[in-house]
Amino acid sequence: KKVNDKGRNPAVSARVAADLRKKAIRSGTYGFFDRETGIGWDPLWDAPILVPSDNNNAIGADLNDATRQHHQQQHPMQSEQNRQILAASNPGKISSIRPPKESKRQRTRESRAQKIEALLATADDKIEEHRLELESKKPPKGIETEFKLAMAKSKNK
Repeated sequence: KKVNDKGRNPAVSARVAADLRKKAIRSGTYGFFDRETGIGWDPLWDAPILVPSDNNNAIGADLNDATRQHHQQQHPMQSEQNRQILAASNPGKISSIRPPKESKRQRTRESRAQKIEALLATADDKIEEHRLELESKKPPKGIETEFKLAMAKSKNK
C-alpha cells in the first residue's frame, strides 16, 4: 500500500499471514480476532481475488456469458464498483487445507507396524522349523560317528 505516495511494507509478510490464517482455521478461531490475546483471523485481512468484469478486459475476455452469470451467482456483488471478494468467503475452501506431508517414515509407520506384527505371529513356528532343519543335517550320535571323526583327524596329520 502507498502512504503519502510512498510504499510501505506490510506489518506481516504474506507467508506468515498464510500460516496464521491456516492456524486460525484449524483452531476454529477464523472469523473473529481478539485484540487482547492476538488469537484469531479477521476475514477482511484475506487477499482479495479479482472477479471477471462484464466488459471485455484481459481478465474476463475469455469467459462466455454463461460462465460470467454463474460466477456472479456464486459471488454476489454489493456494488458495481466493488468487483473483489474475499478468498475465504466460501466455506468450502476451508476444507481444502491438508495436514502436513511429514516424512515417508512417519506416513508409513502404521503399515510397517502391522507388517511386523504379522511376521511376529509366525516367527516362533519359523524358528522351531529352522532348528529342526539344522538338527536333521547333523549326523546321528553313536560310536560309528565318533570312529569316523577320529579316522578323519588321523588322516589329516
